[in-house]
Amino acid sequence: MPEEQGRGFRARKREDHALMLIRDLLASLDDLPRVRLLLRELGRYYDPVLGGAILEVAHQRQIVEDLEAGRREEAERMIQARYEAYVKDRLHLGRGGAGD
Repeated sequence: MPEEQGRGFRARKREDHALMLIRDLLASLDDLPRVRLLLRELGRYYDPVLGGAILEVAHQRQIVEDLEAGRREEAERMIQARYEAYVKDRLHLGRGGAGD
C-alpha cells in the first residue's frame, strides 16, 4: 500500500480552484476571450476574508480595458495584487503562496 494512501484526507492538500484560475488567467493574458471567461469564473468565487468576490466587476473591467489598450503590465499588476490579497490570510492554512 503506498504511503499516502493510508494516511487519510489530512495528508492530502486540497487544491484551491480559485488559485488555479488566477494562475491560468496570468498565463492566458494574450487570449482575450479566455481572459473574459476566467474573469467571469473568478467573479463567482466569494472570499469572506476580503468580504467580496476575489475579482469584483470593477477589477474585471479594468483588466480587460488594460489588455485591450495594450497595457499588459497594468493588468498583470491588478491580478497579482488581488492574488496577494487572496493568499495573504491563507498562508497559515497551508494554502497559497509560491510553493503551492
